[in-house]
Amino acid sequence: MKVNLRTQSVSIRAPRSAVFELISSFDDAVDGSGRSGTPDENEEGKRLIERDGNRLLMEFRSRDGRKMYRTLEEVVLYPEDRITFRHLEGPLYHSLEEFVFTEVGSGTTITHNGEIECRMHLLPGAGWIVARFYVKRRYERLVLRHMKSLKETAERNGAN
Repeated sequence: MKVNLRTQSVSIRAPRSAVFELISSFDDAVDGSGRSGTPDENEEGKRLIERDGNRLLMEFRSRDGRKMYRTLEEVVLYPEDRITFRHLEGPLYHSLEEFVFTEVGSGTTITHNGEIECRMHLLPGAGWIVARFYVKRRYERLVLRHMKSLKETAERNGAN
């Protein structure tokens, strides 16, 4: 059974076009470089594997505490309106997410929605409990951290 993630929003003092460009700048991730400038499995990062117009195949590495998670996702860009992410490989059985960009005055609100599903083959039904009471909270915290980081970067870059 799927578990809905909590809707989360962040307001950014920057135009929607600049915020969308920042969050969708996946072309700079061709080599999978982390902060050090070289691919490093111990750093959070992203790697563009394949691009066909606005449809991308991406590898993401995200840290939660001491644990590093690797996912392979299909990303679809709908310029300046939204970005969708569909989980293909990684620790979850299913994940579908969407970031929606709304122009509000001279700024932008980013809203995240999504759903997840865990499966435990030896304990049918236990996957929902794990997703709802363990994974959901961690996943939402990770998404909010990324959204706040995006906000800081966009506002620091003077995207307004």
